[in-house]
Amino acid sequence: MVQVTLVCVDVKSGSVNVVDIDTEKLVGHLQQAIAEVLKYSGKASDLQLFLAKKANGAWLSSPSEDVKKLKKGVKTALIKALTKEDQELQAEDPLEDVLIGMDPPSARQIHVLVVV
Repeated sequence: MVQVTLVCVDVKSGSVNVVDIDTEKLVGHLQQAIAEVLKYSGKASDLQLFLAKKANGAWLSSPSEDVKKLKKGVKTALIKALTKEDQELQAEDPLEDVLIGMDPPSARQIHVLVVV
């Protein structure tokens, strides 16, 4: 059992939230955890989740211009590319499979983009 801390950003509002979750859980569990943190009144399964990883496989860096703009509610070309429908994480996928090959999540990074 490996617990990770994932930094999530609501793409619409730019709000940042943190979720601690076991990598043996499914993406659906992550949706539920994020819905709780956001106090989202809809179904957790309606939240669309996307990995915040660049083409080179690196996590988005918090001090980057893309993230600074995202926190102000502005979607840059990179954020739009990362949140394309074909990039959406599927509820039935294990988190450990989704995170395979990625550097372990750490501070000053964004890990999940959330579309409400």
